[in-house]
Amino acid sequence: MDFRTPKMANFMKKKIKYKIKKLKPHTEKRGWLVELLKAYQLEKPVKQIHVASIKPGWVRGNHYHSKMMEWTFVFGGRVELILQDVGTKEKVRFRLSSENLRVITIFPYVAHTVRNIGKETVYLVSAQSEIYNHKKPDAVPWMIQ
Repeated sequence: MDFRTPKMANFMKKKIKYKIKKLKPHTEKRGWLVELLKAYQLEKPVKQIHVASIKPGWVRGNHYHSKMMEWTFVFGGRVELILQDVGTKEKVRFRLSSENLRVITIFPYVAHTVRNIGKETVYLVSAQSEIYNHKKPDAVPWMIQ
């Protein structure tokens, strides 16, 4: 079999492994509520959740995980999320905001960075499939260009 044929070459290409789930906010006079994650939708169980802030112009991430899956949700401003497959170097970019609510599932070996492109502090909620070990972290530095 000749693996150099266009059909086989396209079949052999890997795609960045991620999922996007559009969220429907339940809005009323007090504000809004979104349902981020449901157990039956997850490939692995959630073992940890953290919340971080990102000030205007700053970046979080620039790493990937070898075992951990991550579900990321951003609110309170506008961000650019960039994902990059560490094997193929393929990249994809998203603009997220409180008007464009999404949960992004990031699989192992997909580098990710979140840049605050707005004028206010943004909040990042991240659920992980593993408990973060500060002595042996599963966070490999990776600068996405």
